[in-house]
Amino acid sequence: MLRSYLFVLALCSSLWGYSQKGINSPYSYYGLGVKRFSGNIENALMGGISAYADSTRVDVRNPASLGKLKLTTYALGVSYDIRSIKGEGSSYMERTFQMDYLSLSFPVYKGVGVSVGLQPYSSIGYRLSTRTETTQYLYEGSGGVNRAYLAVGAHLYKGLRLGVSGAFDFGKANYENQYGATNLLYPTREESESLFRGGSYSLGLQYERDLNQQYFISSGVSYTPKGTIRTTNSRSVSTLRSSQNGLVQMDKRTFDLGELARTHLTTPSELTLSAGMGKQQQWFVGADISFVNLSEFSNPFVTSDFVTYNNGYKLSVGGFYLPHYSAYSKYWKRITYRAGFYYESTGISLRDTPVNDFGITFGASLPIQGLSNATIGAAWGQRGDGSVLKENYLTLKVALTLNDKWFQRTKYH
Repeated sequence: MLRSYLFVLALCSSLWGYSQKGINSPYSYYGLGVKRFSGNIENALMGGISAYADSTRVDVRNPASLGKLKLTTYALGVSYDIRSIKGEGSSYMERTFQMDYLSLSFPVYKGVGVSVGLQPYSSIGYRLSTRTETTQYLYEGSGGVNRAYLAVGAHLYKGLRLGVSGAFDFGKANYENQYGATNLLYPTREESESLFRGGSYSLGLQYERDLNQQYFISSGVSYTPKGTIRTTNSRSVSTLRSSQNGLVQMDKRTFDLGELARTHLTTPSELTLSAGMGKQQQWFVGADISFVNLSEFSNPFVTSDFVTYNNGYKLSVGGFYLPHYSAYSKYWKRITYRAGFYYESTGISLRDTPVNDFGITFGASLPIQGLSNATIGAAWGQRGDGSVLKENYLTLKVALTLNDKWFQRTKYH
């Protein structure tokens, strides 16, 4: 009963969170915003690897991992992002609370698992301004794309698992550009809105083999084909005047966008390869490499002359260490310690300068009751090299994973 209440509370919190701005970053001005990490926080704190499959936790980046699931799992992840941003002649700090995911996963048969969940695909949140002696520009944006998914994974034969996931993508983005000049009597404001609807699917394969009674190896591959998101767009221009309460709208004119009223976005395909080695219930070390065909992306409604999209890649390395799995009288020995690092060539270039991202991660999973746990940790990193824009960020992460068995009557009520 407690888990049911917690899950309902988490759902309400998640629905609230998805209505909020999920990031504050000038880089979210481009594309569909900043792409969010789609795995669980436990794996995020290991550099973002997906090579390890857990029987009590779910990472749907490779849906084949569901073939190892043995317990019903309620999972909730949140984070708090602190970001120092340095641009041309300016620097400032931003802080944002983010809802990362909410999921329910359960085994439906021996070797077959199912997961349903909600998570952000991308986030838009920025406020940019430029000023000269005679002109002033202000650019603001908010919103993003969310993803509701259903994933199924199955164990096929002697450590070989196969999985597939399908997702419904939805969301909204609001853009506001404001312009004022000394030779204009009134400033103007341009407002644009895009509504997003689309779908995608992913395929995954994993193989796990015991080397002996203690050590094992694990490998995997996942692939997401390029997808299409349908957008419904609108745009208007307003004339503004100054008042005691700030700028007030005088009149508003809506544009006839013609073919741009309904457009299609192409989301990039992605291929991930993973491998690792570990000791049963004690440690694991693995690595991932992902290739993203960002050159496939296009958005005819929102364009920029300063950005180009190329193919990118991401390398992740990390692992965990568990001192003593069954030391029930010594709590600290049952804590799982996690760490890793990542390097990403995002595929985005600003004024012909590639945007890269590097970070280190660390954290711990604290046992709560049975196999349930709370995970806390952080990611520290840097995006951009400062020639155009640089961000230093610290993201604090918290996850709650509750495990249970369905369709089984307990001894005590």
